[in-house]
Amino acid sequence: MKNIFKVFTSDAKRLATNVVAVVVIMGLSVIPCLYAWFNILSNWDPYGEAATSNLNVVVASCDQGVEIGGVELNIGDMVVSNLKENKTIGWVFVDTEQEAVQGVHSGDYYAALVIDETFSADMISFLGGNIENPKITYYENEKKNAIAPKITGKVKTTVQEEINSAFVSTMAKSLMAASEHIVASDDGSGISAAVSSRLEDLDADLNTYITIVDSYIGIMDSAGSLMDATNQVTGELKSIMQVGRSMMNGADISADNVGDSVDVASDMVGDRLDAIQKQLETMSKTMKTISDGIVETGTTTSKTIGMTKDAMVELKKNFDEIQGLPGSVGDNSVGDKKDKVDEDFDKVIADLEALQNATDVTVEDTKVISKQLEKDFEACNDSFTKLNQAYKDTVDPQLKETMRAIQKSISEVQEILNYSSDSIDDVAGALGSYPAVMSIGRDKLVASRDAAMEMESKLQQLMQDMSNLKTNKQYNLLVELIESDPALIADFISSPVNLEQKPIYEMENNGSATAPFYVVLSIWFGSLILIAIIHTEIKKPEEFDNLKNYQSFFGRYIVFFLIGQLQTVITFLGCLLYVGIQCKHPFMLWVAASFTSFTFTLFLYSLGYAFGNVGEAAAVILMVIQVAGSGGTFPVEVLPKVFQYLYKYMPFAHGMNAMREAIAGTHNNDYWVYLAGMIPYIVAALIFGLVISVPCKKLNEMIEESKEKTDLLL
Repeated sequence: MKNIFKVFTSDAKRLATNVVAVVVIMGLSVIPCLYAWFNILSNWDPYGEAATSNLNVVVASCDQGVEIGGVELNIGDMVVSNLKENKTIGWVFVDTEQEAVQGVHSGDYYAALVIDETFSADMISFLGGNIENPKITYYENEKKNAIAPKITGKVKTTVQEEINSAFVSTMAKSLMAASEHIVASDDGSGISAAVSSRLEDLDADLNTYITIVDSYIGIMDSAGSLMDATNQVTGELKSIMQVGRSMMNGADISADNVGDSVDVASDMVGDRLDAIQKQLETMSKTMKTISDGIVETGTTTSKTIGMTKDAMVELKKNFDEIQGLPGSVGDNSVGDKKDKVDEDFDKVIADLEALQNATDVTVEDTKVISKQLEKDFEACNDSFTKLNQAYKDTVDPQLKETMRAIQKSISEVQEILNYSSDSIDDVAGALGSYPAVMSIGRDKLVASRDAAMEMESKLQQLMQDMSNLKTNKQYNLLVELIESDPALIADFISSPVNLEQKPIYEMENNGSATAPFYVVLSIWFGSLILIAIIHTEIKKPEEFDNLKNYQSFFGRYIVFFLIGQLQTVITFLGCLLYVGIQCKHPFMLWVAASFTSFTFTLFLYSLGYAFGNVGEAAAVILMVIQVAGSGGTFPVEVLPKVFQYLYKYMPFAHGMNAMREAIAGTHNNDYWVYLAGMIPYIVAALIFGLVISVPCKKLNEMIEESKEKTDLLL
C-alpha cells in the first residue's frame, strides 16, 4: 500500500511541476465534455417545427379543375391553399411540374409534390361510374441527406390523409343529408313512406282485378245457358253486352294499373337482392382481413369474428325475409339457387362460429378453419350472384310476361263482347260456334286469376315486411343517426378514431433522449485519450523499494481515475447547467456517470497496462463496435443480428440504461441492475492488469523494440 501512494505522489509531483503537463491535463479534462455537449445540442430538437420548417419542399399544382352543375371545382388549388397555412415544412410553391422536379434534381429542394392535371376530375369520377384514383406524384432527393428524406417522407402521408379526410367528410355530409328524405317520418314524408303507400294502392288494385276476373269466369260458365235461351234473352243480351263492355273496359284499366304495380314490386325485390349483394361484397374485405390476420399472426380478435358472425346472421335473415323469390311463375331453378344460397350462408356462419370458439385448437387448425371460411364465403358470394342474375333473367321477365298475358286475355274478351247491339241477331245466330272460344278464354282467365291471387299474397307479405321495418334495430339505429347532426357524423366518419397520446417516461426533447449515449461515449473517449497520452507502465521502477506488479498497477491508475472523474464532473455539470437537459434524478445521474467513468478508465487502463499498444488498438475497436451497435441512436432491434447478439455484452449499454433511468424516471430496481451490469468489466480489468499483464510484459517490450528499430513508428 505504501508503494502505491509513493507511485501516485511521484506522478502528481511531476505533473504539477511541468507547465506543459498541466496544460495537457486541462485539455484532457475538457475535450470529452465538448464532444458530449455539442452532439447533444446538435440533436436537441431535429423533428420540431423550428427545425423542419427549414427543409424546403416544393409544391406544383397542375390540376385543371372540373365543372359540376355549373360550379367550378379545383381541389388542387384547395390543397395548395391549405399547405400555405402549414408551417411544419418550408413549403415552396411553383407553377410547373418541370420547375419543381428540376429543383429536386439540383438539390434546391429536398422533395417535390406534383398534383396531377386530372386530380379534381378523378376525385369525383365515381359519379360517372368509371372510378379513377386521383394522383399526387412525390419526388424525393435521397442523395442530399440521410435523415432528411425520413422527415420529408411524412409530408406525402400527411397530405394524402388530409385530402382523404376532407373528401370523406364532404361525401358523408351530403349522403347523410340526402338520407333524411329516405326514412319515413311521422308526417308520412320520405321515400319509404311513399313506397308503403304505393304498395297499399297496388294491393287494392289487385283485389279489384281478382273480383272482376271472377265475374268474367262466371259469365263464361253461364255461356251454355245463354246459348240455349238465345231467342228468349235476345232483348236482354244487348243490355248484358253493354254491361260486359263496361266491365271489360274497367278491367283493362285495372290490368294496366296492376302491370305498373307488378313492375314496382318486382323491381323492389331486385333492389333488395342488389343491396344484399353489395353487403356481401363489403364483407369480403372483412373476411380477407380476418384470414390475413390469422395467416400472419395465427390469431385474431374474438370480438371482430363475433361482430362478423352477427352481421352474416342478420344478412341471412334479411335474405330469408324476401318473399316470392323461389318458384315464382313456376321457375324451379330459382328455388334451387335460393336453397344453395341458404346452404352457403349456413356454412359461412358455422365457420365463423368455429373460428370464434377455437380456443383449444392449435394455430395450424385455426388457419385451416380460416382458409375454409374464406373458401365458403367465396362460394356463398358466387351462389348469391347466380341467384340474383337468375331472378333478373327468368323470374322478373316471366312475371311481366304473365301480366301481358292477362292484358291480352282481357283484350280478347273485349273483342268478343265488342259487338254493336244492332247486330245482336247475327250474334245470337252465331252462338253455336262459341263454345270452343269460350273454353279457351275461360282457361286464360282462370290462369290470370290464380297468378293475381299469388301475387296478392306475396304483396301482403311485402307490406308486412315494410310495416315490421320500423321495429328493426338496425333501421331504428339508422334513423337515429340520420336525425342527428349530419355535419357531426361526417366529421366522425372522416376521422373515427381520436388517438390520445399518453407518454410513459416522457422526454422533453430529442437532446435529452440522446444525452445518455453521448455522455457515455464521451467518457469512453476521454478514457481512450488518457491511455494514449499518459504511459501506463512506470519507466523507472528502481526508484521504489521492491515495487510489486499490483502496486505499480494501482499506483499509476489513481491518476487515470482522478482525471476521468474530473472529465465526468465537467461533462455532467455542463449537461445540466449549460446544455439544460431534462433530469429527474440529478444525483443518480452523477453516480451513474461516475461509476461508468470508473469502469471505463479501469478497463481501458488495464488493456493498455497488460497489452500496451495492442490494448490501445483494442480499445479503439471496442469503441467503434459500441458506437454502431449499442442502441444509442437506433433501437437495437433494427440493427443487424450480430449487433443484437453483442449488445448485451457491451459496457455502453449498461451505462446508458442507468443514465436513462436517472434522466427520465426509474422503474423498480432497474437502475441498480444496470450499474451492477458493469461489475464484470471491473473484474475483467483486474484480471488483465494483475494477472495477464505479468506474462505479457516481455511481449510488450519486444514490440516496443521492434517499433524503435523502424525509426518510423512512435
